Amino acid sequence: MGTFQDMAQDNPNIRQQYDEWRGVRSDAGQDAADWRAFREHVQALGAPEPGMLPPDDWVGDDFKEANPDWQSKYQE
Repeated sequence: MGTFQDMAQDNPNIRQQYDEWRGVRSDAGQDAADWRAFREHVQALGAPEPGMLPPDDWVGDDFKEANPDWQSKYQE
C-alpha cells in the first residue's frame, strides 16, 4: 500500500477530503476509519478512485497496535 502522499498524485485534495470527512463522521458517532465509506465519499465528489486498500498512513500507529488485524477486512 502507498501513503496519502502517493495518492495525492491522482487526487491532490485527498488529505483535505479525508480530514473533513473524518471530522463529520466522528461528530456523527460513525466509524471515522471506515475505508469503504471514505472511498464512496470520494467517488461521490467526482474524485479519482483511491483504490481498494487504505493507505499505510490511514490510521495511526496506536490504532494499528490496538487493532493488529485492521487491514484484514479490506482484503476481501
